[in-house]
Amino acid sequence: MKRIKSLFAFLAIGAFTFYACEESTEEFPDFQDDVSQAVLDKIEAAGYSPNDVIKADWNGRSGYVVEYDLFFAEDEIDGLTLNPKVPGTEQYHTTNLVTNLPRVIKVGIDPAFSQSAIDALDATIAMYNAENLALQFQLATVTVSGKGKRQTVTTDADIFISAFKERPRGGFITLGRAAGFPTSAGDPAEGFGLNTYWIDNFGPSVQELTGVMAHEIGHCIGFRHTDYQTRESCGSNTNEGSAGVGAIYIPGTPTGSDATSLMQACGPADDFNANDVTALNYLYN
Repeated sequence: MKRIKSLFAFLAIGAFTFYACEESTEEFPDFQDDVSQAVLDKIEAAGYSPNDVIKADWNGRSGYVVEYDLFFAEDEIDGLTLNPKVPGTEQYHTTNLVTNLPRVIKVGIDPAFSQSAIDALDATIAMYNAENLALQFQLATVTVSGKGKRQTVTTDADIFISAFKERPRGGFITLGRAAGFPTSAGDPAEGFGLNTYWIDNFGPSVQELTGVMAHEIGHCIGFRHTDYQTRESCGSNTNEGSAGVGAIYIPGTPTGSDATSLMQACGPADDFNANDVTALNYLYN
């Protein structure tokens, strides 16, 4: 998500395949092709595809969008783990997880989003809380003051959903991007973004928005893609690698691809399947 986040929930509409993962409070610039070969080599060595890497700024940080999902800041590129060889098993989590359980995680959304997105966040929170985990979610308080460039958003959110705008490229459009994965301090990733171009031009349903949000929150609390070693759900054969955050097999989940998992890199799922529930309970119950 996705993106991290890294990195991911995708839907097909017409000629487009939709991807998910990363956060932004500002509009992404036009795609740029001036990514140095040295940076591409480091991205590829970490197990990510060097194709279609986008140079962009996000919340005042310069970096790169990789595989339409993850955002790596300039100072994070050198820290990518150069070890893409990992087991080909099913569900995975990062080395760092959310700690200090039981715990309530507050999730907020920029009020500039449409009502359907706000409704989707309510549904996403209810979806996670229905699993009765030691990790519960709650709607955060968000206030806006000022106007235009002087507008200030204040929130007590642990995970904040902000906006970015990115047009389709090469037949693909990004739905969302995760800010990353849990921190070494045991906190969730700071948030993720939703692509307003997708929302404004394709009119996704509340259910579709809910699926993307749930996927991105999955990254924020430590879930990798279920098919991270192949990204076969995206029609490719690319190993995302350990990416410096780990890719640890979750016992009790099957091997092989899981086409209905909410955490597939690209896929139509908008709810947890049985294996997702097993993984959630293993980590947070």
